[in-house]
This record gives sequence, C-alpha cells and structure tokens, in this order.
Amino acid sequence: MICKLDQCSCKRCSRKRCFLRSSEDGSAIVTFLMAAIVAVVVLNVLTFYVFGQIVRPNEIGLRRNYFSLPGMLKEGYVEKGLLPGLHWKVPGISTVQLLPRDFQVVHLNDREQLGGDLDLDQLEIPTTDGSKVRTDITFILRYFEEPQTVEPEAATPAEPDTTVPFVSYKKRTHGGPKQLVNSFGSTQRGRLRIFATKAEESVKKALSNLSTTDYYNPIVRERSALRAREIVNDDVAPDGIELWATLIRRYVYSEKNIDDQIFAKNLQEQTERLNAAERALQEAKAETEETKARWDAEIKDLLVEGQQRREVIMSEADRYEVEQVSVGDRAVQESIAKVDQAKNTVLTDTPGAGVYIARQMTPLLSTLEGGVITDIDPYDVDAWVKKLVSEVKAGK
Repeated sequence: MICKLDQCSCKRCSRKRCFLRSSEDGSAIVTFLMAAIVAVVVLNVLTFYVFGQIVRPNEIGLRRNYFSLPGMLKEGYVEKGLLPGLHWKVPGISTVQLLPRDFQVVHLNDREQLGGDLDLDQLEIPTTDGSKVRTDITFILRYFEEPQTVEPEAATPAEPDTTVPFVSYKKRTHGGPKQLVNSFGSTQRGRLRIFATKAEESVKKALSNLSTTDYYNPIVRERSALRAREIVNDDVAPDGIELWATLIRRYVYSEKNIDDQIFAKNLQEQTERLNAAERALQEAKAETEETKARWDAEIKDLLVEGQQRREVIMSEADRYEVEQVSVGDRAVQESIAKVDQAKNTVLTDTPGAGVYIARQMTPLLSTLEGGVITDIDPYDVDAWVKKLVSEVKAGK
C-alpha cells in the first residue's frame, strides 16, 4: 500500500513533512541573506560613486558648493584645496573638481617636438639691433593647494654681471585653487593657454633687450630669463600659480647669414681661447721642467756637500782618536815611570834593601856559566849591573 505524504498521518510521513518544511525555511533564509548582502554591496558602490570622490596623490581637490546653508555651506569654491584621499560630495549640492598637483610643462617649440602638457609655437624675439631669433622655451609651473600670506623678504644684494646666475627661491604671497579657477578657468588646457600668453609677453619683453651677440652670452641671456621668471611669478602668484623654471633650450636666428656670422665669430673666439690655453699649458710645462732641473741641481749639490762634511767629520774624528790615544799612552808611561821611581826610592832608602836585592839576584847568578866574577861586592848592586852590562856589550 502506497500512502500519500501530504494526506498520511503516520509517524514516518509526519517526520518527512517536518524535514521538508525545515529545508524550505532554510533555503528562504539563505536566499534572503544573499539578497541582503548584494543589496548592501550595490548600495555601497552606488553611494561611493554618487556621494564619494577620490583625490589621488598627484591631484588637488577643489570643493564647490552650489548654494549656501547658514552654518554649513557657503556658495562657491572653498579657499583651501582638499588633500589626497576619499571625500564626500552630494549631487546638486556640492561637488569636487580635480586639479593637477605635480609639475605642468608648457613647450614653445617646433611642432615636430611635442611632449608637454601644452605645446605651442616657438617665440620669435626681436633683438636691439634689428635681428630676429627663433627661440624654443619651456615653462615649468605648479599650482598651490591653498592661499598663503608671506612677509616681504629683505632685498638680497645683486650678483656681479660677470658671474653665472643661479636660481633662488623667493617666498611670496600667493593664492590657492579658488583664485586659480576664478582667474584662469575650469579646464586644464584653458588654464595653461592663459598662463602661456602671460609668460610669453614677459619673456619676450625681457629677451628683446638683448643684442644679437648677447644671445650667445649665457650669462647675459640667463639673467634676462631669470628676470622674466620673477616678473611672471609676481603676476600669476596671486592666482595660485608658481613658475618654477624658464628654460631657453634652443635659439636660431631667422637670418641664416647672421647665424653663420655669429657662429664663425664664436668659433674664432673658441679657437683663440684654445690657443691661449695651449700656450698656457706649454708655459706651465716649461716652468715645471725648469723647476725640476733647478731642484735636481740643488739636491745634487746638497749630496756633494753632505759627503764633504762627512769626510771632514771622519778626519776630525780620526785625529781626535789619535790625540786621545797619545794622551793615554803618555799617561801610562808617566804612571810606569812613577812606579819605577817609587820602587827605586824604596830600594835605595829602605834599610836592608841591599840584602833583599842580593837574594833576588841569586837565581840569576846561578844561571851564569863559565868563569868567576871577581872584584865585585856581592852586596853592591850597582857594581853587579855595570859588570853584567859590560859583559853583554863585549859579547856582542
């Protein structure tokens, strides 16, 4: 017999019905949880994209409020820029505009040389003597993230016109991103075009004070470029821009014959400098050789003088040694003579000395051979000495 699960009242069917109801309830819970998680994720993503704005490390955030709320919002752009990170925005109420924080590059050169944030035509600058110079220039600038007021710095003494100029950083009062957008527009390319127009005017005015020859003088040319940089910074700093560098990369005269003449003149000057350097090198070599020869001769003379002094000192030492040996020998002889004299005095003046001498000479007399010594007093020493000396001489 087969029973129907939904109609049967047995215990087995009851357990099955409970199990199926539990499974259906668990599946409903899991489905609900999954739907909730998906809804939360979607809501967060929508909230992030709708109400959030990321400011990257190389960007400045500029908040703009579309209307004012007392104590909360003020219509317009905020003075201080936003730091890198996640910031809120509300469509229709407040938004965040992104500005570049890193350096911006504007090239003024041939159209064949592109690669800056903005590329424009090269400048054609007139000189004081009527020539025209086609000049490639690069402006490097940046935006300030907030306005700042700086006390004026004391004027630094001017460098001599003969020295190579160096770039010095000058602190000045400047604006922020709000002043930048209000004065230069909201688009990056438009801002760079307005800046390039102002910078071109200042640089062109500064460089047009140079003559044709001055353009080839790096000291004079760079001083003019630095003066133009300071003028541009004084003009654009209140609007939140700083010009970091004005690089004159290439310059060619429009009239080829002038360019060739100046090149030939510069080549002649460089040749003259090279010849002068070679002459100075030869003079230095000759002076070095002369100095070397002089010192070699002096060293040789010192060696000869030292050898002579050595010989003189050695001869003086030998003579001194001989003198001292002679003095010593003489002192020894004098001492011996004094000893003999003392002995003679003792043997002459002391009683019984004759007996002592006779006894001392007995061994000597016993060695004599042949004959008999006569006419001599055995105790007369002088007679013995004379007798023996005369016999020795006679034997010779």
